[in-house]
Amino acid sequence: MRHLRRGRLAGLAVASMVFSGSGAASAEPEVKPLPEILEVGTLTSAFAEFQRTCAADGQRLWGHSLCAPLLVVHPGTRVFVASTWPKGAGTGPWVGVLPSELTIANTALTWAGTTWVQLQGPLPDVPVRRRALIAHEAFHRLRTTLGQPGREKDNAHLDGMEGRTLLQLEWRALAAALRATNPSVRARAVEDALVFRRERRARFEGAAVAEGLLEENEGLAEYTGVALAGADARGRRALALENLEDGAKRKSFVRAFAYASGPAYGLLLDEAGPRAQGWRARALAGADLGALLQEALKLGTPEPSPEREARYDGAALRETERERARLAEARAEALRKKLVEGPVLRLPLVRMRIQFNPGELIPLAEHGTVYPGARIVDAWGSLTVSSDVLLSSDWKTATVTAPRTEPRDARWEGEGWVLELAPGWQAKAGPRPGDLVLQAPDARAPAPNP
Repeated sequence: MRHLRRGRLAGLAVASMVFSGSGAASAEPEVKPLPEILEVGTLTSAFAEFQRTCAADGQRLWGHSLCAPLLVVHPGTRVFVASTWPKGAGTGPWVGVLPSELTIANTALTWAGTTWVQLQGPLPDVPVRRRALIAHEAFHRLRTTLGQPGREKDNAHLDGMEGRTLLQLEWRALAAALRATNPSVRARAVEDALVFRRERRARFEGAAVAEGLLEENEGLAEYTGVALAGADARGRRALALENLEDGAKRKSFVRAFAYASGPAYGLLLDEAGPRAQGWRARALAGADLGALLQEALKLGTPEPSPEREARYDGAALRETERERARLAEARAEALRKKLVEGPVLRLPLVRMRIQFNPGELIPLAEHGTVYPGARIVDAWGSLTVSSDVLLSSDWKTATVTAPRTEPRDARWEGEGWVLELAPGWQAKAGPRPGDLVLQAPDARAPAPNP
């Protein structure tokens, strides 16, 4: 394998030993040109920067070091640059090609005998955002190695007008609290945020549990990124305020809201004084971030009022959300006709790995959630979707529009999707005319003779 220590990778080629999940290398190297987008020198500097950041933190945040092996992958070519070789097989950065059965995403990845912080290249140019991203994913990697994978539930209520409005009012109050320099002004803003939070969760059954799980998973991860990336308290607050502002611009809050809420509550708890001591351990154990902050600041539980909403321009926000709700309902109805009424192709989810944009999800009530663009890898192969795929609420089925042609050479194409089928997998007729259901090879095998 070619060993590159520095410089641009453009115009060079890499011979990559492809590792199996157990860490064994195949006999034949795969050769690909390396894209300009990955620079070994630049990435090596980013790797060293993160090692300095996590070493400086030590075990302060979570009682364990966040230092970890890093793997940056170019999504178009699957070429990667890693901070180290697996199992000490070499020295310096490891350069290769990621196997096609692995998804490319910002996540924790266990492969080649190592649990990596996997990152999709290129990394952010802004140093503070680059550090925040790596630290965020390092948190997920840490929880994976500790046997504490994140759990999530559906937050479809955050796609409706009332849920979205109350969430944004909470964010506006949190932003006011982060900007406040006077303790009493900050306390009032926090109280407002908690009122909006309580009101929203009271309106929607199960909202407190569902939101809490995502805040524990993605919210604490993003707090980790902000806490390690900011040079000082002022810098960390600026990052959290930026997250709140960016969060309000997302098309969907369903899966993305915790990226804004988590850092805001985390930093306010960090600055809440002795009564907040130990909040991180309690949050990891399931304690609600809002409840922890209310306790730390000794706040009461006042009722909602028009005056509170008026402080954050609630009337104008409601009007904006009313118009969005009208357009969203029309969009959801079109998706229901397309992906629920059919005809459709249904794919069973057995050991799914998925890559998607968390800021663009569209709930379809009891039918599940639509992902506008995703890549799914499962036992049946890989599905690349450029338009819409519906995932059931229990994550047991993926649904796309039915194809109009038969597969050719294990490749199947439909409206906005391409399916690469694993050997033996085929489709059978579904329960409705025009529907198809993907079926495993053993499901079609004849029963043995008695």
